Amino acid sequence: MTAEKKGVAIITGAASGMGEAAAQLMHADGWPLVLCDMNEERLRASAAAYAAAGDVGFVIGDISAAEFAAALDAAIDGRPVGALVHCAGLSPTMAGSERVLEVNLAATMRLANHVLPKMVPGAAAVLFASSAGHMLGTTLDARIDAVDTPEKVPELVALCSNSGVAYTISKRGVMLFVKREANRFGARGVRLVSVSPGIIDTPMGRQEMTSSPIMKSLVDNSSLARPAQAREVSAVAAFLCSPAASFITGTDILVDGGSLSRGMPAGSQ
Repeated sequence: MTAEKKGVAIITGAASGMGEAAAQLMHADGWPLVLCDMNEERLRASAAAYAAAGDVGFVIGDISAAEFAAALDAAIDGRPVGALVHCAGLSPTMAGSERVLEVNLAATMRLANHVLPKMVPGAAAVLFASSAGHMLGTTLDARIDAVDTPEKVPELVALCSNSGVAYTISKRGVMLFVKREANRFGARGVRLVSVSPGIIDTPMGRQEMTSSPIMKSLVDNSSLARPAQAREVSAVAAFLCSPAASFITGTDILVDGGSLSRGMPAGSQ
């Protein structure tokens, strides 16, 4: 399949971490890119590097902002969309509960819903969740899944004692969104999948390990006993956007180096 037939690939959080790695992998695979991030300097540098070798556009802005959709549409410029890799989000130390829920869940829902009508049959939307969503278990699933529109997301604040809980609930919400909406996406021939990384060796991941000893314990007790590299996780997203993953939809892919297979470390509950 040629890049022209694939359509454009939208990648959020593309200026660093998993988003930057995803952009590199998708570009190498021949995808025209629309890169999105709040970091203007890094995003422009990345876009310039890719533009030298192919088709690339970019959107500088907050994915939760009201004007983001229009800016994204301008960058897409009427072209069909073949892939969405949504990496942008906030970790628990970056904002309070309301903001974490707004960016990680409400904005994710709005973005996926906005892009869907532009996606071509065979396209894939890959939304980044987190292994934290698996740690939550299913106890709150009914209450989280009932929040089926972005406008209802603030209702979840009542469940959050702190931003760490908000982060976990937001990522569980992404996983449940994928399961709930896969049939709607499938009716257009589009696949919808979430990816749940464990701890990743990125600035955000290192910040979380520094602020929360439990995160370091998860890494130390995992089967591979190390954090992931961003490219290792983004390679899964790139695969999910490829024809090789054409029968994968409505599910979450856990990419955590075996952290959860070993169980939660003492003191983490």
